[in-house]
Amino acid sequence: MRTFQCISVKYFKEYELLIWKIKNIGIPNFCLNGLREFAEFAIWVKEYFAHPNRPLKYVVSGSDYQSVYNMGGDLYFFLQSIKNNNQSALREYAHLCVDAIYNIYTSFNLPVITIALVEGNAYGGGFECALAHDYIIAEQDTQFCLPEQKFNLFPGMGAYSLLSRKLKESDMDAMIREGNIYKAQELNKMGLIEILANKGEAMLELHSWMKQLTDQFNFEYHHVVCKKEINQLEKKELLKITDIWVDACSTITPFDLRKMEVLSNAQYRKAKIVA
Repeated sequence: MRTFQCISVKYFKEYELLIWKIKNIGIPNFCLNGLREFAEFAIWVKEYFAHPNRPLKYVVSGSDYQSVYNMGGDLYFFLQSIKNNNQSALREYAHLCVDAIYNIYTSFNLPVITIALVEGNAYGGGFECALAHDYIIAEQDTQFCLPEQKFNLFPGMGAYSLLSRKLKESDMDAMIREGNIYKAQELNKMGLIEILANKGEAMLELHSWMKQLTDQFNFEYHHVVCKKEINQLEKKELLKITDIWVDACSTITPFDLRKMEVLSNAQYRKAKIVA
């Protein structure tokens, strides 16, 4: 098994299960180095599990951080890039995000089901990452939010494309426009989360649900494939939206940047608590 600096990887052959988690290092968000490494991870997954002696049915994402699945974009990186008018850095970051989202959405081009195991809060890009999976299992009290409008931007790494295929337009619009915090129970009622777990029992729910899925895996896998075929999502759609996001970064005001800085500092404080 290959090792990574930002990602922990465990393969359970008897369950045909791969679990990858963001390591408890630094701030629990998507940093540029982490995104570059995820691109390497995706290539490795496709190559390693192409071997017939490495059966795989499930790819599960999680986090080694306590109470945090992922806090989303690297706001400090955004601040510095915007202040320095470094659009190329923002574009590289945004395109790496799209690469990650699309690799998850397309199940790494393998005949597998992807599951987000959300045992802590998921904000911004963390929420978008969870939405890219075929299914989400979440602890009941976990929180989800798309907060970008608070600093006059919008979620540019998949939210529009993914939510438009899962929710009616008015619900999608409200979720993005209002930036409210949602509990897992609310998203379960909206159909975005499949399984709710009690605190500390998400892994138990995962194994219980996998057993049910495995009994009819041929149906379950192709059921997901057919749903994606009906609501096709091409990578160029994600890239076009994220390029709009890069352009929008250059037009936000100094007041907006101050609000972004407040949230960036909140990310840092949260990282010190959960580390």
